[in-house]
Amino acid sequence: MIHHASCPSCHGQNLNDFFQIKNAPIFSLVTVTSKDEALAVPKQDIQLSFCQECGFIFNRSYDTGINYFTMGYEDQQGFSATFMAYLKRISETLIDEYQLQGKALMEIGCGKGDFINLLSDLAQGDGIGVDPAYVEGRQNNPRLTFYKEFYDHKHGLLKPDFICCRHTMEHVFDTYGFLRLLRESIPDGQRPVLFFEVPQINRILDIQAFWDIYYEHCSYFNATSFAALFRRCGFTICDVRLDYGDQYLLLEAVPAGQEPEQAQFFDLEEPVTRTAERVARFQVEISRQLGEWRQQLEAEKQSGNKVVIWGGGSKSVGFLTNFADLSLIDYVVDINPNMEGNFIPGIGSQYVQPEFLKQYQPDTVIIMNGMYRDEITKTMTDMGVTPQIFTL
Repeated sequence: MIHHASCPSCHGQNLNDFFQIKNAPIFSLVTVTSKDEALAVPKQDIQLSFCQECGFIFNRSYDTGINYFTMGYEDQQGFSATFMAYLKRISETLIDEYQLQGKALMEIGCGKGDFINLLSDLAQGDGIGVDPAYVEGRQNNPRLTFYKEFYDHKHGLLKPDFICCRHTMEHVFDTYGFLRLLRESIPDGQRPVLFFEVPQINRILDIQAFWDIYYEHCSYFNATSFAALFRRCGFTICDVRLDYGDQYLLLEAVPAGQEPEQAQFFDLEEPVTRTAERVARFQVEISRQLGEWRQQLEAEKQSGNKVVIWGGGSKSVGFLTNFADLSLIDYVVDINPNMEGNFIPGIGSQYVQPEFLKQYQPDTVIIMNGMYRDEITKTMTDMGVTPQIFTL
């Protein structure tokens, strides 16, 4: 088994291995078109480790030799009205705060281009998307240019006024190397505003959200470790905050000047010892959390209930990995039409559209993200589907 010896963010070696998941599928968002192909997806162990020097949490067993991003990756969330309202709100806030009207905007890890398209539209500025998994034809906005490749120094020469990177850093193992590359790619004299968004680990630790731990997420941040990494890589933090039901950590920064600056710290930055306490409590509580869910699912199986998960992608993989042996859940609902008919990597459950439930009439629906409960419940009620509902 791979066992990285030092922290990818600060290179410290004072590491504490605290949680392991055996046989996790190495992919969660690739499009797999047959059940046999899904079950054949390779599996590896996840070993979460806590750096006691900077507070960073990462998968110490992560295999950096695997190509994760260029094989039929499907990660669009823009089909949800709830999610699009969130994107519009944060976009308008950023445009307002940093006067981005008419500016050159770049997104690193743009996925299928939903966010850079929205941002470019609202700011009436030219947008640049950089992502090896971009699919031609998903966006038709003439203001947008896409580079179907990993970010490199040459993209810095495009001199964007604003650089955003949403839900990409958690997929990057060499976090320090990536941010240093970004810093070094910014030409002298340029001071673009940076906006980064990642899932935040404190919530995962505090409620033992094991469904948010999966192989493709190798890096887990809280405000302490994230801000420290940016400072270490030559940036000045403008703001760090939580949003989206405290699931997301948002950070704004600019390149630091030549002169040493007095670092500004934010309320969310807690001592590393506090993160250590969260980790210790997680270790105690996680077995109870997993045990209660197993008991619930075994009872559903014994009763012959039809159980469905609503919310595809990574959370469903993270959840089902822990209970794959029960062979209970055949279908996962996802409103992204590009997922329909595909199968969950490593698990074999099939993606279906909401309309499928009219005929299937499940007894129980487990909603993977509580932010969508109202939206999902209304959709089901409108279809005449009234199951028992559990919300993560």
